[in-house]
Amino acid sequence: MEQPRYKDYYAILGVPRTADVKDIKSAYRKLARKYHPDVNPNDRASEERFKQISEAYEILSDPHKRAQYDQFGEQWKQASQRPAGPDNPFSAGNVEFDMGGASLNDLFESLFGGFRQKATRRAPERGQDLEYGIDLTLEEAVHGATKKQPVTVEDVCPQCGGSGMRRSSRGTYQMGQPCPACGGMGRTTRVQTVEVKVPPGVQAGQRLRLAGQGGMGAGGRRGDLYLLVRIKPHPQFELQGSDIVTEVGIPYTVAALGGEVKVTTLKGTRTLSVPPGVQSGQRIRVPGEGLPATGRRKAGDLYARVKVLVPRDPSPREKELLRQLAGIRGETVRT
Repeated sequence: MEQPRYKDYYAILGVPRTADVKDIKSAYRKLARKYHPDVNPNDRASEERFKQISEAYEILSDPHKRAQYDQFGEQWKQASQRPAGPDNPFSAGNVEFDMGGASLNDLFESLFGGFRQKATRRAPERGQDLEYGIDLTLEEAVHGATKKQPVTVEDVCPQCGGSGMRRSSRGTYQMGQPCPACGGMGRTTRVQTVEVKVPPGVQAGQRLRLAGQGGMGAGGRRGDLYLLVRIKPHPQFELQGSDIVTEVGIPYTVAALGGEVKVTTLKGTRTLSVPPGVQSGQRIRVPGEGLPATGRRKAGDLYARVKVLVPRDPSPREKELLRQLAGIRGETVRT
């Protein structure tokens, strides 16, 4: 008979052989969220990967199974199937107890009903905080917006009610096996679309908090959801902190003598006062035309970066006047 292929459960979960139960559970939760079939519909590779990590967690989270696996390696299943007796600490009489990833307290609870709950009722635990990125246009950052963002959230498993165990009876005993729906985690994941109101003036790197929309904790108390703001590049404007930089073309006559030009901002068109002698690359400040003020932060400014425009095809009259100007300035030009 062909021997079953050995699986390195530690490698499957990405943990060292010295990992404790907490590390194993943390690694499983991370991988389960990534490869769960609800998150990857119709993806056979992800479905198979999810089965592998669920199997690895079932073995490594159970002290007896893990000890057998560590001791006997490829033969651990045969060793775990040995007859009940004094050499098997997890057997009693003719009934062998399969812990299935449950703790001794869970086993006692299954044997003695609700006695343990009455003695040590636990307070509801707060669920895990979640963080996702949210992409905004520069216009949305300036004016604010209402956005819809898909996120993956955790719910209490409807099959096991969050216990992570599927109960079954064998004679007068109740047995426990990891719930097949959630792999013993007591949680299932689903993709949900949340609606968030983005305030005007939000900056890249800020986090928007949605209270009570994170992971579900024991007892039904959810953590919070945080959306990390990312602002997309703009073809015309560059964001620098709370200031906005744009380029404005200025005719060479206005650059030399001073005057006014129109500049486009994210809030409309403004008249820009140009000082005489301005050079290409200089910046002219337009106060208050950057990101709006938020909380203790004042409004940003708009900086118009000057680009002096020289006509490519001046008229004969313009050429004559330019030659006269060059003569006055003692400059040599092409005649």
